[in-house]
Amino acid sequence: MNTHGSPSRVDERALSAGTTVRFVLLVALLVMSSSLMVLHVALALSAYDGFGCSLAAGVAPGIDSAADVIARRGLQWEAYRACSIRYAPPPPWWVLPGWWAVLALLTALVFWALSRWKARRGRAVPLAAVDHDGAVARVVAELAEAAGLRRPPRVVIDVSASSAGAVVFGRTGRATVRLHGGLLALRAVDPLRFRAVLSHEFAHIANGDVTITYLTVALWRVYLGVALPPFLLWCVLMFQRAPNSPVWSSEAPIVTRGLLLTALLTMLVYLARADVLRSREVYADLTAVRRGADPTGWSRLDADDVGTRRRLLRAFLELWRTHPRWEVRRRALTDPAVLFGVYALPLFLTGAAATITHSHTMFALTQYAQLSSWAQHGAALAAAALVAGVVGVALWRAVVFSALIGVPGPSSIRAGLWLGLGMMLGGLAAGQGTINEWLPARPWVFLLLPVIAVAFTSWSTHCARLWVVAWRGRSLRGVMLLSVAAASSALSVWFVWWQTQGVAAGAGWWFDVAGVRDDLVTYLLGTAPDDAPVTWVDTAFVTIMNTTTNVLALPFAIAALIGLWVVPMLAWWSRPGIDPPRWALAALAGDRIRPGPPLPAFRRVLLPGVCGGVLGAAIVVAPVGTWFGVDVDASPTAFVTAELFGMQLAFLVAAAAAAAVARRTVPEHRLAAALIAAGTATLLCFGALLLSRVSDGCIPPFALADGACSSETGVARRLFDLILLPALPFVLLTAGLVGAPRSVSARRAVRPRTIGPARAGVLVLLVGALAVSTVAFVQRAPVAGRVPTPAEVQQASRQAMDAPPDGPVPASTRAMQVEAWFGYGGDDLLDDFSVHRRDLFAAVTAGVEAGATIAELHHVRPHCTEIVAFAEEGVRYFRVPDPSANELWESFLVLAWQAGRECEIALDADQAEDFDAAMQDLVTAQNTGDRVLRASTRGRDRHRLVRVGRKRRATTAAGTPPKPVSTPVPSTDPPRNPNSVGLLAGVPVTARVCAGISAVPAAPGVRAGGGGAAAGPGSDRRS
Repeated sequence: MNTHGSPSRVDERALSAGTTVRFVLLVALLVMSSSLMVLHVALALSAYDGFGCSLAAGVAPGIDSAADVIARRGLQWEAYRACSIRYAPPPPWWVLPGWWAVLALLTALVFWALSRWKARRGRAVPLAAVDHDGAVARVVAELAEAAGLRRPPRVVIDVSASSAGAVVFGRTGRATVRLHGGLLALRAVDPLRFRAVLSHEFAHIANGDVTITYLTVALWRVYLGVALPPFLLWCVLMFQRAPNSPVWSSEAPIVTRGLLLTALLTMLVYLARADVLRSREVYADLTAVRRGADPTGWSRLDADDVGTRRRLLRAFLELWRTHPRWEVRRRALTDPAVLFGVYALPLFLTGAAATITHSHTMFALTQYAQLSSWAQHGAALAAAALVAGVVGVALWRAVVFSALIGVPGPSSIRAGLWLGLGMMLGGLAAGQGTINEWLPARPWVFLLLPVIAVAFTSWSTHCARLWVVAWRGRSLRGVMLLSVAAASSALSVWFVWWQTQGVAAGAGWWFDVAGVRDDLVTYLLGTAPDDAPVTWVDTAFVTIMNTTTNVLALPFAIAALIGLWVVPMLAWWSRPGIDPPRWALAALAGDRIRPGPPLPAFRRVLLPGVCGGVLGAAIVVAPVGTWFGVDVDASPTAFVTAELFGMQLAFLVAAAAAAAVARRTVPEHRLAAALIAAGTATLLCFGALLLSRVSDGCIPPFALADGACSSETGVARRLFDLILLPALPFVLLTAGLVGAPRSVSARRAVRPRTIGPARAGVLVLLVGALAVSTVAFVQRAPVAGRVPTPAEVQQASRQAMDAPPDGPVPASTRAMQVEAWFGYGGDDLLDDFSVHRRDLFAAVTAGVEAGATIAELHHVRPHCTEIVAFAEEGVRYFRVPDPSANELWESFLVLAWQAGRECEIALDADQAEDFDAAMQDLVTAQNTGDRVLRASTRGRDRHRLVRVGRKRRATTAAGTPPKPVSTPVPSTDPPRNPNSVGLLAGVPVTARVCAGISAVPAAPGVRAGGGGAAAGPGSDRRS
């Protein structure tokens, strides 16, 4: 602790300043926001028609909620995806890369032009033209050498400028310093100020600020001049055509939100730009003073404003300045606290920028393809790295500074709330959870964002405090990067969950507890579940399973979560010492101040974890399913759910107990101790569960079907997949809540720890953590690159969703829906059937008239196959938005499929009577198809009906079957009954759904998280 009367001078270079990461954040904001504008404009100029596919799917604009839209799309995802690809295709793939190339080229041109403009002959002359005796050149060379520059920069004089200032421009490797004429004249009167101003500009060159500064300016000007105007013009055109749009009630939120988002992004970009430029000015001052400049040479006093209102106004205006006020610069020279503070604006900007960047990255990617787990995690990791790079580094700097000068550290709760507020505003502005609504159906779900932000800042802050005490090396940058990497990895898992399930929950969607439970029980037992009522145990178990399915499919998810307690645990691997660490000596220029008491013995963290593990082991080795009062014979479904949930609950109880004890034994680092103890208890509890079940050879839920025990490998894998992995996120959440510090406790004396036992304990736990992470990665990596097919997404949606009710819809809306259904594929399907049936009848008629028998008509079999294929394609298309017409449509498809299959079977078996019956059934199917057309004519456009009707009559036969086939060839096989070849004989699962027959549930691993999958039914393709 610092016992000095005044704060020690802390070297601002003790840790990375973080300004480069903030510049990366600025670039990401500029690129993402301009790319979004370009994408919207390109969609408007293309044949994009996203609303048509939604109307064909039965979406009622202005009536259906966002959850209903998700369900209507997801339950018909094959048709919706195919419709989007055909009628709402994204712009060509080269549009965004082309825009990035144009953006880079224009930025380079503006960057080059800025240097040429500032150095133009009409405004600046070479130094030699006015420095006849070379005195100024000698001062320039002296100051350049003091600044560490390899050679003096080019110096020009702006003789027309009377101010006593200077500016550096160009690029870092070839910079030019332009001195104002007033400064040159001041050299003889005030040489200290002349040298200070020149040293400040040379410090910019030494710090590498020149290139970044002018790239920032160039990017901003390209954004304002090239990207913004076309988008604003698009918004104007959209509002102009609003009165003529029948779906403006759904378009209005999108266009308005896009305009507001553009304004917000423009403001965020400007504030981020100003923040980057301001911070670099302060660091240039410090660099100049460290190289010998007089701090009084350029700092002036501001006006004396002591009023509260004036101070608040001045603080607000400071946010928009690219150069800090003189008072701020002067204070930074004497008190470095301003450089190590955690301020609200960067936190807010970072939260908003990360959320918007991630949301629109996913939007842009899903325009072109569905995403694999790797792609989803990569996009999330980029956004999380921005947050960790800006906020994590700022928290580390604040913790280091407070530890060195002995003052309280930064408030992680305050920092998290500002970060979470930015994430909330960014998510709402980006339209998360709204689809085509103005606001999410469940706005309270967005309160999870500040909660997770506080968790992120709390972990980062307490991990920094731990490592500041433990690390003895020359620099903290290595352990800081390790901590930032762990935090960004864990945060990326959250971003994936939020984009896939959190956003859908905000839109009003949630999974069906009974459906998910029954699917899982069917997968485990291999038999249909019984009709057990849904209890709180079922709800808790399904919530744990379904909320973790998506994120646990990520290969690195488990490693990222385990890193939250492994990284703090590694602090006990470092060698203890009594003397101040070397990094503290360097930061305080030799001042021997210790940043805090040494770490306590590792056994104070390990023993609570062992005790918690023993408690959990005692629970899991018992038949925990019976504790909920469930009888296995009465309800196998309820028993399976209770048994699995009981095991997961044992893990949570063990973790909570271990965390509660650890936070009391290690109060100085209670959060880290709680996480480590909970992780230890989890590993021990799982080991006990594994030994008890594998050694027994059976686990009750897996032996209910036939009484046989599963193999040891199967038991171990199912315990790993169904118990340990789903419980792990909730274990960490429980430990974090228990270990969260409620107050700052007084530090007490701690005896130096011994390194041998500590490293042994750390090594054992590290091996266990790596084993779990490796197994999870090996299991998931082979399938992480696989993209789910539309059929799999649709099947998962049907397992997790209930169909929204068909409520009353205005006649005009119903007419638009039916018109879209016909226009986006319904007409084509009906015409295809008519053509296939006509060609079949014509071929059969020609054969019969030529005297052919059934054995001589095998050449017509391809026409029968085409009809079967048509029916299978028809069941993959949208259901008719009109309920009465949809009933006829389903009957029509069933009749067509049965008739086509009967035709194939009759030809294969040479059964003339069955073949003739199939032809008659095709006539019945044709008549049913015509009834579909007539049933859907109510309210539709009459001109459209006339055209469709004429088209149909042109391709439709008279409605009678061909003449009966001549006497069939005798066959030894009995005639086949057409009814024996029903839908279940060979029709795909989608046809069963169309026919009203439930599909067989898939394994839980296929589940895509319902309607919230990034590329699934919850993704918003502007409609």
